[in-house]
Amino acid sequence: MGFETWEPYQYIGMDQKPGGLDIELVQAIASKMSCTLVTQHSNWLELVAALKEGKVDLLMGSSMTPSRQEFAHFSDPYRKEQFVLFVRSADAAGLPQNTIGDFIAAGKKLGIVSEYYYGPELTELYSNETYKSQFIEAQLSELNIARLVDEDIDGMLEDKFVGVSMLRRKGLDREIGQHSITLGNTDVYVMFSKATVKPETVAAFNKALAEIKQNGEYDAVLARYQF
Repeated sequence: MGFETWEPYQYIGMDQKPGGLDIELVQAIASKMSCTLVTQHSNWLELVAALKEGKVDLLMGSSMTPSRQEFAHFSDPYRKEQFVLFVRSADAAGLPQNTIGDFIAAGKKLGIVSEYYYGPELTELYSNETYKSQFIEAQLSELNIARLVDEDIDGMLEDKFVGVSMLRRKGLDREIGQHSITLGNTDVYVMFSKATVKPETVAAFNKALAEIKQNGEYDAVLARYQF
């Protein structure tokens, strides 16, 4: 199981062990399947490449896209996520845009993470050659935060809970805040490598996911993270 530092979903705890909402859910499911998980920590770009090659069997927190379906199986959706635009708090009043399209059309530079899927609206904007230079890619969200502080970008997209958690941890929650622009709620899946994982295993995973939702384990994990 590959994972990245993406608190509160995935991270390395004080005890140097993997923790977080996603990891606890997958551990509960693996227990139902009588499976043992071996974890591998890296950034998302490297983890997706490893999954393609079969060096990693599964990744959490994934969006389903046609290009990924070429090399991966997907579980049933196991939670929702909402990407939010984060901007410098001092600039928020001067950013009256209501959509991410308006933000980009206004000439603003936007920080994104390589290989993240932010939904069809952003995909369409990113594929437009007129706007492509306004998208500044990073391997880690922390780099986008640094670029926002340094005024190299005008905003960054991040999961609502991840962004708030990172800013509080870095003591930047007053300097950087949420804009009203969001990309809506989308389904999140576990992605399995077609090179190493059979469809039958994915079906067993989905069955165990349904079991922990029914027996209360799923809700208990979510409650610990106050979702």
